[in-house]
Amino acid sequence: MKKLACLLASLFAFVASARFAPAAEMNRVFVEAARKVKPSVVNIIIYRTSVKDGRRTYAKSGFGSGTVISREGHVVTNYHVVRKGDYYQLVLADGSEYEAEPVSGGEFFIADPKTDIAILKMAAGRDARFTPVVFGDSDGLEEGEWVIAVGTPYGLRQSFTSGIISSTGRSDIGFADIEDFIQTDVPINPGNSGGPLVNLRGELVGLNTAIRTVSGGFQGISFAIPSSQVRRVSEELLRFGRIRRGWLGFLARERRMEGRGERSAVEVMSVMKGSPAAAAGIDTGDIIREVDGRRIGTLGELVAAVGNKQVGSTIRIRAAREGHVREYSLVLREKDEYRRGKREDRDIFGMYGMELDDDSRSEGVVISAVSPLGEAYRHGLKRGDRVRSVNGRAVGSVDDFFKVFLRDSSRLDRLEVYRDSRLYTVDFAEEAE
Repeated sequence: MKKLACLLASLFAFVASARFAPAAEMNRVFVEAARKVKPSVVNIIIYRTSVKDGRRTYAKSGFGSGTVISREGHVVTNYHVVRKGDYYQLVLADGSEYEAEPVSGGEFFIADPKTDIAILKMAAGRDARFTPVVFGDSDGLEEGEWVIAVGTPYGLRQSFTSGIISSTGRSDIGFADIEDFIQTDVPINPGNSGGPLVNLRGELVGLNTAIRTVSGGFQGISFAIPSSQVRRVSEELLRFGRIRRGWLGFLARERRMEGRGERSAVEVMSVMKGSPAAAAGIDTGDIIREVDGRRIGTLGELVAAVGNKQVGSTIRIRAAREGHVREYSLVLREKDEYRRGKREDRDIFGMYGMELDDDSRSEGVVISAVSPLGEAYRHGLKRGDRVRSVNGRAVGSVDDFFKVFLRDSSRLDRLEVYRDSRLYTVDFAEEAE
């Protein structure tokens, strides 16, 4: 009887160990991933400074997270984090504290507002060496894959949360001008922005950016910028101080395709005058099927296919028009080369958060970009809107627009725009609700 009891006890112990061994192994994977990324995560404390009676004062204006990307102490974060202040303190997991040092023209950060990415640098001696994050492959992410977010929610240092990839290639979210987001169910909250989203190997696959919420707290949907985009933008900012952005020169939208076995398709809604797309022969109404052999069915897939291409790259596009498939070859070039010297373009974007172009077909003015951080977005304007009049005066070109704009002391009071054959009036003189 005693032998039987011992045998049963051994059997139960074996079954228990077999049952819990996989759980313990999985737990160890999470622990090791967190341990690996922890030295690369930074708590960013943000201040606004002012001078009174000859003395500089510092007022805390926010907090956020950052991710170390170089041994010299460069830190990538979100533009919407750093724009809250003008002085920054950075704290590592071991408690080491550093001030940010100027990185460009006396500024404490360099940024690309269109992708909501910015870079700070920790002020340290020449011999100081930091632990940069290891970049992973965001292009290989799959729905259902486990990921971990690290950051400082509500200013709490080094908090870890986990979840799964819900979707990739999310666009039209309204968080940045150029959107190709990873959607997850990982809990993140205010303060997490700029922290890393890592896979179970502890590699950066995304930069935590925002949550979709009504209450202000996490409600099940989070977004991160893919690591491929973070790497490319960071490298461009550090090398050139700006982004040399390849420009195709057409605006597109997703359209539901009924009865074709497809849920959606990407339709060209406007082609810019003088653009590579116009030179190649792409026209309004074309349905983009492939880019360099990569199937395109959503705006996110189009952004992902083109977004990592270098200026000067040749892009091959297959598109359908009236039942026939056509092939186009375009060379990406920087838009500034087409619109060099147009100070008014920078003014209108800086003041109202929108860009304008001449449409190649209608010879009219089209809004080609709208920043979620600008007045145009807050007043309901969208990419693809066609401007009919400015401050009560009809305009037929971008030059006409700026003649009115400058005549009225660089002020917009009212715009009339066409959208889907409907005329809308946008009154900038009234506060948006």
